[in-house]
Amino acid sequence: MHSRTRTVAAAAALLLVLTGCGDEPAKADPKACRAVMEKRFVENTADGTVPPECKGIDDKVLAGFVEDLFNAHIGDATRQAAKDLEDEQGGMKVTVSDPPSPRP
Repeated sequence: MHSRTRTVAAAAALLLVLTGCGDEPAKADPKACRAVMEKRFVENTADGTVPPECKGIDDKVLAGFVEDLFNAHIGDATRQAAKDLEDEQGGMKVTVSDPPSPRP
């Protein structure tokens, strides 16, 4: 349960990354930005600040990164939790669909 709480907290912190990003022309490398966002998410170090690699990247692009990361990492945890429920004695049948494919 603690890992789910940490995961949700990390996802919430990633969503805060969108705060403070303006409509400045893109100066950063989107691939580098996504890599930093994923590293922060995986290591549970997302703190709601905009990484320097993401400054100037459009909010829609950042939102897409957050969605992709959430689907990739939380989707796996959700499927595992559903499997754990099914494996328990008297467990329930749970169906979890795969998240959409990550954006390039």
